[in-house]
Amino acid sequence: MRCQFFWLLLGRIFINVRFISGGITTPLSIPPSLYWDGDDGWWSKFQIQVGTPGQTVRLLPGTSASARSTLWVVISEGCADVDPNLTNCPNERGYLFQSNLSSTWSTQGIQNGIDGVIFSLNTFEEGVLGLTGNGSYGYDTIRLGLPGPNLPILQKQVLAGIWTDNYFLGSLGLSPVPFNFTILDDPQPSMLGTLRNQSLIPSASWAYAAGAHYQDPPVYGSLTLGGYDASRFEPNNLTFPFAVDFSRDLLVSLQSITYDTIGSSPLLASSIDIFIDSLVTELWLPVAVCEAFAQQFNLTWNAQGQLYLLDEMAHTALLVQNPTFIFTIGQAGGGADTTSIVLPYAAFDLNLTSPIVGDTTRYFPLKQAQNSSQYTLGRTFLQAAYLIADYERRNFSVSRALFPSTSVSENIIAIQPPRDDLQEKESRRFSRGKIAGIVISVTAIFALAIAAVTFWRRFFKVRRQAAGSERISMKEPATKVKADAELDNTNTYQLEGQQTIKVELPVSEHALERYEIDSNVRVHEMGT
Repeated sequence: MRCQFFWLLLGRIFINVRFISGGITTPLSIPPSLYWDGDDGWWSKFQIQVGTPGQTVRLLPGTSASARSTLWVVISEGCADVDPNLTNCPNERGYLFQSNLSSTWSTQGIQNGIDGVIFSLNTFEEGVLGLTGNGSYGYDTIRLGLPGPNLPILQKQVLAGIWTDNYFLGSLGLSPVPFNFTILDDPQPSMLGTLRNQSLIPSASWAYAAGAHYQDPPVYGSLTLGGYDASRFEPNNLTFPFAVDFSRDLLVSLQSITYDTIGSSPLLASSIDIFIDSLVTELWLPVAVCEAFAQQFNLTWNAQGQLYLLDEMAHTALLVQNPTFIFTIGQAGGGADTTSIVLPYAAFDLNLTSPIVGDTTRYFPLKQAQNSSQYTLGRTFLQAAYLIADYERRNFSVSRALFPSTSVSENIIAIQPPRDDLQEKESRRFSRGKIAGIVISVTAIFALAIAAVTFWRRFFKVRRQAAGSERISMKEPATKVKADAELDNTNTYQLEGQQTIKVELPVSEHALERYEIDSNVRVHEMGT
């Protein structure tokens, strides 16, 4: 029994030490859906369960600073009112979310209605491109991925039910910054902020590649929260600081656009600062650059749709030529270090479908930017690029994407938080907690050792006394032995009562960093 008690106590101490040392939080790899969606190309999305019971929706990761603090889900009006003639509309738009079927849907604190209060979508940067819309807002439970994988469930996440065709697909916002309702005093945590605050990911960071339908076989997108997948990009050891303007944080310098035809002139010869945004499909470039594309590759400008089309002759010529486009990028504002993202013509060989056009139409995803505020690299560019954003260090990287086969396993690497002064203090407090735990454990072992020594000393004392009684019985008369035996029977040798040792664990202080926007940063709140 005492051996069992000894090993039980040692096991308890081992558990305590493990608890005190803290567990290792790992990144979350969100599996992509096996669908290609979109009315302006083929885009890889990610399945999320929304509501209770969970309703499956397919969402496109949103890297936009202004729009990515919420989740956008397409609601019934997106089909019944906006696209009533679209065949198989719910599936085409990545499935619909019906709030009336969810027992955890709530608009408490926003309004007293059933369907949620309507706000303009928080699309500050996208609005500059004419991409706006409204959303019916509320709160609900979400599960990252489908039931089965060990992915977290988050309560009371802000959702915007959308129906505009400006955003044909729903969006999974990737910002850690809280969302502000103009009618509420307290900011509502975003999905990434909730994951970080609950220590479900090691840091406020994400990594994303849009995937490439044009690969053979097609390669789906990649999304990692709290880290990155080293199997999906070529490292270049180049990072860029976030832009001063919060709404354009993923700002880079596009220094040139060239293609590999011998003797060809650069399509972009002088650098421009340009914003990376996955919520936008096309490349928004200066008019002169667009005209250079059109002249070189026989693109037809459609003034009504404000886009470039290709007829079959131009498309065939491009297939034969098969140009490769090289985008050279560096730090916004200029910098000596650059990296190159390479896109084949196949990345630009996209189709427009219903509801944009009646019949499937080839187009080249290029838009004429009227001024520098519209310069944007949309998800066409992200087919060949891998983005990593680290909000705790306020920097990001853009690398050349890789397209591994399905037989290649993920190589998920955690992005650990920086060890700034606050974290150093937390680390010191955490170390004191470790020391306290060790002291308690050693004290428990010492107490156990004393109890064991006391037991064995008394045990051997009884043995010696018993042996002495036997020797006496050989020399003394039987009556004396019997009297002594009766006297001995009046003495009961007992161990002292067991002492309960309480091993109290020090509380591990993992203070979570609170992310606040600098006072000089614009805060874009929702308007009613």
